[in-house]
Order: sequence, then C-alpha cells, then structure tokens
Amino acid sequence: MGSYSGGKAAIRQRLVDNWTLTRIAFQNKVPEAPWPPTVTTPQAPDVEMPAPWVFLEISTMPGGGMRGAGKPGQQVWTVYGFVMVHVFVPADTGDEIATEYAETIGEIFRGKKFYDERDDGCYVRTLAPRVDEGGPAVSASDIEWTNDGSWHRVTMSCPFEYWHLG
Repeated sequence: MGSYSGGKAAIRQRLVDNWTLTRIAFQNKVPEAPWPPTVTTPQAPDVEMPAPWVFLEISTMPGGGMRGAGKPGQQVWTVYGFVMVHVFVPADTGDEIATEYAETIGEIFRGKKFYDERDDGCYVRTLAPRVDEGGPAVSASDIEWTNDGSWHRVTMSCPFEYWHLG
C-alpha cells in the first residue's frame, strides 16, 4: 500500500536516478565526505576547488485533505507540497551554471506522474517547475548551514500532489 513517506522516497529516487552532474545532499542526512564537494582542473591538478552541488528539500503546504466522498477505504486524499532543489555554485562564479542546472532538474519533475506502480490508487503528480533568480541560503530553510558566503544558490521549485486512496 502506498504512503506519503513512500511518495517522498519516490521523489528522492527520481532525482537520484536522473541527476548525475553534481553531488546531492538530502534533508536530515550528513553528506558523505569530502564535503563540500571539490574538483580539480587540468591547469591546477593539485588544487582542489569547490564544486557545484544540489540540496533536495521536500515540503508540504496547507490545503490537502479528502477530495470528494466515498466509503472508508475508497476515499481520495491529497497532500500538496513542493519539491525544491537548491543548486549551489561557488560564490563569484556567476549564476549561469546554477540556473542551467536548476532548469535541467526542473525538467526531471515537469508534469510527471510516478509512484503509481502498485496500482493501489496512490501516486505523486508534479506540475510546472519554476526557477528563481538566486541568492544566498535563507535562514528559514533547512539550507541555512550553507550561508557562509562561499556559495550562490538558485532554486528550482515544483509543486506536487500526493494522491492516496484510503
């Protein structure tokens, strides 16, 4: 039987399966070392430089609940939320790569239906993604720990609906 936690896991897995250009950090999980990620260049192979990375954040919003009527076990329930993928690039490197990455990640989620392979009436449906103009990490977010002046952030946000038959 599907569940909201399973829907969240499916969102995470969709990103993991379709995004390979950078490392991914997740809510309430310490990233594997080395952190932050680094890269070397042919011009300076002995010097490690900060590398772009992304952070997945899933949040719900008010407004979900029962959709319509029905007998218990045959009622449709919804949870509304946002998939947010924050793309971080080193400060003072411009926002072109961050914006490009955010747009590409948005296409991973644009208008998709998934987590429906069980055929039990539960699934995740995503809508149209939006890419913001970027800036530092914000203090109200789970990503405030990145706001040390070393990173520029561009966020892709995509509304989703989790549908549950129960």
